[in-house]
Amino acid sequence: MLIKNLKEEMLRFEDEAKTDWLFPNPMPFGLERVMIHQWVRAYLGFPMVYVEAKIVMTAYRGEEIYTLPIPHQNSSVGFTYNNDLFSETVTFYPLEREKEIHIALEKKRLGGK
Repeated sequence: MLIKNLKEEMLRFEDEAKTDWLFPNPMPFGLERVMIHQWVRAYLGFPMVYVEAKIVMTAYRGEEIYTLPIPHQNSSVGFTYNNDLFSETVTFYPLEREKEIHIALEKKRLGGK
């Protein structure tokens, strides 16, 4: 039996022309099938990791990572948002991975590599 620990699991829209931003299946951890930035902040509070929004090849991308509420507090969830602030991707991480991302972003922000 092969057991493998995942570093992350991502749910993503493949259809870039999609406009209703409805995830096709029920979401875990009390998340909704349609999530806008305001709803995510109201449900999860302030993010542990915030990546400034940028325009990448004509597409607006903002990203935030939150710790999940009790009893799932050992996991975290990351969201990327489009320019209408609808969530386009949802990525689940173990809490340790979120901390690694946070440290790497802080080093980059402070001018380190």
